[in-house]
Amino acid sequence: MINRVKTGLAEEWIVMAVLVFDTLKATKVLKQAGFDEVQAEAVVATVGDAIGGSVATKADLEKTAGELRADMQKMEASLRADISAEFRNLYLHLWIMAAGIIGFNVALMKLIP
Repeated sequence: MINRVKTGLAEEWIVMAVLVFDTLKATKVLKQAGFDEVQAEAVVATVGDAIGGSVATKADLEKTAGELRADMQKMEASLRADISAEFRNLYLHLWIMAAGIIGFNVALMKLIP
């Protein structure tokens, strides 16, 4: 079903997914299975309400997938920056330790004849 919706000055076309649920057929099937009229109608009403309120459309799924991709790209960039910063920090400490070891060896060589 396509509805025309006015939003401000522009008109936009909104495509709505309609899930068709044949309540009369479902009621008949339930009655044939042994349900009485009231039970069959209650089950059909409950299922109809559940289906109507919780069906995700393809557009909903595509929008959510796009949002998740964008979030994952942001997280990846953040993690790469964090890893790079930690690598630089570790590299700096490695050089400091190397200088300390060299200094310690030089001091030992001067102290031990």
